[in-house]
Amino acid sequence: MLSEQVQPPSPHHSKSSSGVCHSSPSHATELPPAFFAVRPSHRELPHGLDAHLLPRHVAIIMDGNSRWADTRGLSCAAGHEAGAKSLKEIVRLSCEWGLAALTVFAFSTENWHRGQVEISILMQLFQNVLTEEVDTLVKENIEVRVIGDTQRFPLPLQSLIHKVQQKTANNTGLKFTVAASYSGRYDIVQACQRVAANVQQGKLNPKDITERHLEDQLGTSWIGDIRNPDLLIRTSGEQRLSNFLLWQLAYTELFFMDVMWPDVDEVHYANALLYFQRRHRRYGRRPGVSAP
Repeated sequence: MLSEQVQPPSPHHSKSSSGVCHSSPSHATELPPAFFAVRPSHRELPHGLDAHLLPRHVAIIMDGNSRWADTRGLSCAAGHEAGAKSLKEIVRLSCEWGLAALTVFAFSTENWHRGQVEISILMQLFQNVLTEEVDTLVKENIEVRVIGDTQRFPLPLQSLIHKVQQKTANNTGLKFTVAASYSGRYDIVQACQRVAANVQQGKLNPKDITERHLEDQLGTSWIGDIRNPDLLIRTSGEQRLSNFLLWQLAYTELFFMDVMWPDVDEVHYANALLYFQRRHRRYGRRPGVSAP
């Protein structure tokens, strides 16, 4: 796997030929307390970012909360709480910088195999964050959707998720997708089952099935034409997809950083977007041939 060192935002950047990038930690500036609220729109983008070259849809595997806590002698709960603060900051920046969609991997189906204490901590944190931020999400015009096998969640959390989705359904700003109790394989199987049901009901001829039919049944289909992420960011130094958006990431640029999720800030996020700006996305085509 080819890797590349990415420096903090600079006015000069070289072109990269690889669709995978690996970044080491950089010195980041101190940030104000995390919150969803968007700052005034006149704020300039970080030096080097071009609004016309930003990804429309960013996906993030938020990894490293527990390791971050362990290295500081803190509890698992403290690590996940710090991770939630980082997420609030990234949502705020995504809105402020004009991204159209953000999808985050919050809890995988494999995470159900963790200890019951940690699972309870995560469920309570999810409940607390949604409760505390729902009014701000509405105010800041953020539409929220939770995808995955949410029926496995406690009933109060299921009810809250439904409430948040309903309250933000008419918002027209950032499309914020939270993948929880989710796996890419689960997503594809569910989509296949829905397509099969349409065939069984006589709504669709098997010979007419296309990739688009399947894609329209995936969890991210609600986002519309930009349902497939342009850029995937994974933190903590791990370099794998971990069963996340397996169909949707077919042509996505990949950016891995050696930073634990709770430490991710504005500079780290800008580094990832700068990397994307330098990419020449060909979708398997020769240079000069139009992409889909």
